[in-house]
Amino acid sequence: MPATEQTWRNLKVLHVVFGVTSILLLLATVLMLTSDHNRPWKKYQREFRALETWTAGARIDEEESRTFGEKSTLLDDALAEARRADLDPATISQLLVQIRTVPEDAQAADLAQLDVDRLVKQADPATRLALRGDLLARLRDIAKRARFREDQLAGQLKLRKAELDKNRADYELGVAEEVAQEKLVSLLAAADAKRADVSEANLAFQTANTHRKALDATLRRITAVEDTAAKAVADHRAKLNQLVKARDDRKASAGKSLLELPVLDAFNGPLRIDQIWLPQLTLNNNFRDVARFDRCITCHKGMDKAVPGAPADPLYKSEELVTVSLETPAKPATPPVTSGDGNQQLEDLYGFHLAKQGLFHPEDPTVMTVLPESPAAVAGLATGDVIVDIDGGKTLAREVAVANLVETPQWGRPLRMTVRRGVPQPYSSHPRLDLFVGSSSPHPMQT
Repeated sequence: MPATEQTWRNLKVLHVVFGVTSILLLLATVLMLTSDHNRPWKKYQREFRALETWTAGARIDEEESRTFGEKSTLLDDALAEARRADLDPATISQLLVQIRTVPEDAQAADLAQLDVDRLVKQADPATRLALRGDLLARLRDIAKRARFREDQLAGQLKLRKAELDKNRADYELGVAEEVAQEKLVSLLAAADAKRADVSEANLAFQTANTHRKALDATLRRITAVEDTAAKAVADHRAKLNQLVKARDDRKASAGKSLLELPVLDAFNGPLRIDQIWLPQLTLNNNFRDVARFDRCITCHKGMDKAVPGAPADPLYKSEELVTVSLETPAKPATPPVTSGDGNQQLEDLYGFHLAKQGLFHPEDPTVMTVLPESPAAVAGLATGDVIVDIDGGKTLAREVAVANLVETPQWGRPLRMTVRRGVPQPYSSHPRLDLFVGSSSPHPMQT
């Protein structure tokens, strides 16, 4: 049969069919990726991450309040005062005597004594502070040199013990191999000589160790007040630094946001299904017991969250309405006026701050910070409370709540407030953490 250009199917029809099916395939793929991107559990995980970030931010706001600043100032002043205080002459003299017991440090002790004499004669506060710092630096350097000598002697002692072990092993091997008596006597003499070296090295190390510990103990007594004040400052700042780090770790970064974009989040994004494998908690499947897989925590991310220091108390309680009575101060001579975001006036009057926007609803007037021993703390307000009404008047926005609290209250009369406390499902923690998959549960989460 001769070849022709005629085909079995009509090419124009095939092109149309191919084009239409390609478009349908593209639409199906887009719909599939869109459906995956909009899965409900991803929305819950994003909102819970925002809740965690908001909670850390609230604690940071509490630490950065004016009360925190005042405490920081007090601690800094106490540290500065401790650094200006006179050093105890008797303790300094005792330390210098201890230093002179080691000949290598005699010259350093003489220089430290000169520093002490100059410090006693100096009257200018700034110069005294500098001389005091130089003296303590010299004394700490002497203590470091004592530590260095101790470490060197510890290394020598370790080497002598290793040599003793070798000599003993040579002797025991000679006994086992029944070498000549003269050889055994020589090996035993070498082991005994090395044992004497070990005793001498051990005595030198113990002497250096005792000397160094005595120097450290006396030096700690000299700087005890300053060290205590410095530790108080460091602890005060460390808590805030830890909270800032926790907030930065939890919040959505540019990288996370990029990986959560449509299409990209389908390929190992930060949002994923969480499951717990429970091989001891089985279910029957066609007459066979198989391990259970619990995926509840995919949506209920806060299920196992507990209050720090209280593992049985849920961190995020279920939502409920609570009524509190907030004391108002006596009528001020000049009626307060809201300025800025109003938090300064709220702190002065009641001792709490409102967040710039609500967590689940941006317009909600949400309590961000409650200062200890303030009227708000006495009334029972807590971080995260949403003010629903004040004396029966609805507060549908933050500005309304601030105005009712700052500008139009009846001074001297308690305000009756209704607040919404807790978080909605699926963000709340389990009400009985001891029965859930905690560390004390029969089916722990760490399986």
